[in-house]
Amino acid sequence: MTAGVDIVNVAMKQINFYGGTTDANPYGEWYGIPNEPWCAMFVSWCFAQANASHLVAAQTPKGFSYCPAGLTWFQKNGQVVDKYSGLPGDLVFFSWAGNGVADHVEIIQAASKDGITTIGGNTGPEHMTTASQYDGHGVYQRHRAYLYVLAVVRPNYESSSKPATATTQKKTVAGGVAAATALTGGGAAAIHNSTTAAPKPTTTILVAPPFPGTSAFKSGYKSQAAMIVEKALEKAGLLPSNLVTGTLSVEDLALVPVYQNKFAALKKDKGLDAATYASMIKEAGA
Repeated sequence: MTAGVDIVNVAMKQINFYGGTTDANPYGEWYGIPNEPWCAMFVSWCFAQANASHLVAAQTPKGFSYCPAGLTWFQKNGQVVDKYSGLPGDLVFFSWAGNGVADHVEIIQAASKDGITTIGGNTGPEHMTTASQYDGHGVYQRHRAYLYVLAVVRPNYESSSKPATATTQKKTVAGGVAAATALTGGGAAAIHNSTTAAPKPTTTILVAPPFPGTSAFKSGYKSQAAMIVEKALEKAGLLPSNLVTGTLSVEDLALVPVYQNKFAALKKDKGLDAATYASMIKEAGA
């Protein structure tokens, strides 16, 4: 059975791979898209080593190479979790511009309320002041704040996990692709089974308020109208029920264009306008 710790252990063995100043790397070569930004292809490669590609098969049987496509797939499958509850083996998507678009993805090694420890491909080492977020051409362990976290997703592992601290034996890799050296190494992560019961569903009676105006729909907006939006996203199969809170998040707003694309009459709409809100009222059953 594959568990999140298995993916963490695979990724740990790649720490300190550095491909030089270009996008040359063995992970993109393996995926079939060489010399391109490769953070998602690194994640896909790690899952393949654990015979678990099906858990990340957002674009192809091998996994995914484009972060927005990967995040959308996990969202549609109801695998987004609270970003402060990350477990080893979860994937974290970042939006550096804060615009709701996934720019980068990494594997969570450990997490706490203060931040997360990740292993990422095509990033820079901790001490760098440039190229330290993404497009850094290497595999490194990073300590990230929650500021730029867009979403945390949990693949459908056969075994569940509890938060754990993983240790690693870092291995220096010579410059260049050096695939034979980069794809070996050591390290281990500790993990325990969890028996936490799933929360019981609650029933919410929806009464649709008047359209509050497009400008009202911002991250942090809490109202019955926000609940309508989230319930519509849930009914459309885009938002997990446990993330319907009545308060809009960046993730909710990023799903609005995906919702609009599901309906021919809304595809040209920009922002959460009156027509989209009316559609969401109907979809939510308010």
